[in-house]
Amino acid sequence: MKTRGTLIVVAFLVVTITVIGCGKLSQEEFNMWKNEHVAQIDQSTTEIKNQISTLDAKVDQNNKDTMEAISKAKDEAIAASQQGDADTIAAANQNTKEENAKLRADLSKVIDKQGKESNDFAKAEDAKIKKEVMDLAKSLNSQGMDLKKAMAQIASILEDITELKAEAASKPSLLVTVSFGSGQTGLSSKGKEMLDGIIGQIMENPDAEILVEGHADGTPVLRGGFRSNWDLSQARANSVVKYLTSKGVDAARIKAVGKAHTDPVASQNTTAGRAMNRRVEVILNPSGSMM
Repeated sequence: MKTRGTLIVVAFLVVTITVIGCGKLSQEEFNMWKNEHVAQIDQSTTEIKNQISTLDAKVDQNNKDTMEAISKAKDEAIAASQQGDADTIAAANQNTKEENAKLRADLSKVIDKQGKESNDFAKAEDAKIKKEVMDLAKSLNSQGMDLKKAMAQIASILEDITELKAEAASKPSLLVTVSFGSGQTGLSSKGKEMLDGIIGQIMENPDAEILVEGHADGTPVLRGGFRSNWDLSQARANSVVKYLTSKGVDAARIKAVGKAHTDPVASQNTTAGRAMNRRVEVILNPSGSMM
């Protein structure tokens, strides 16, 4: 409403400035026109103020009525709630007492029943355990006799194994066999690799003697610096001895022997057999048993 009055005043001033600026009204006419409009503005303002006062009064009364209604409803709700809670609590207490009594009675029955069942179970288990203990004792007694026999047999077997080991340790053992080409005395790469594989075993038996036996295939020697297979087989043995000593084996422990074609391991009549016979065998002998 205040906005509407302000707009009327502003409009009046705009019209006034415009009319005067155009020079179409005299001062007297202007004053009459102004007084007329001012009276209209005053009347409009009075009416607006009266309307505002009426509305304010209605709003205040509505607010008052609403607050009173809310307060009354709140009091009634509280009173009803309190009465309801009291009744509910009393009923709940009574129900709880009854339920507790019933639960105690049921629990007492269960305890009595479980107690009897527990006693019966304990007696049965006690008898069962006693029987199992007796059976176990009998079984252990029987097994004890069998165990003694088994232990005696094991002891006898271990004794036999010890004797066999001692017997084996007293006999010569073949460590490796190195092959050679026909008429050849030099070691091949594979031959050297095979000899490298036995160095550790030789060093682990410092008291053992080492026999190196050279062999030939029986084919007559037709070329080279060897007069016979005896010389050829000895030269092959010497090549192995030289390689072993280069790897740290004490030469005093080694004996090299050439056996020519007198101890073949395969037929001399086939190519494959002759290839197998062209060999050097390295044998580990216990101390004092050099062949």
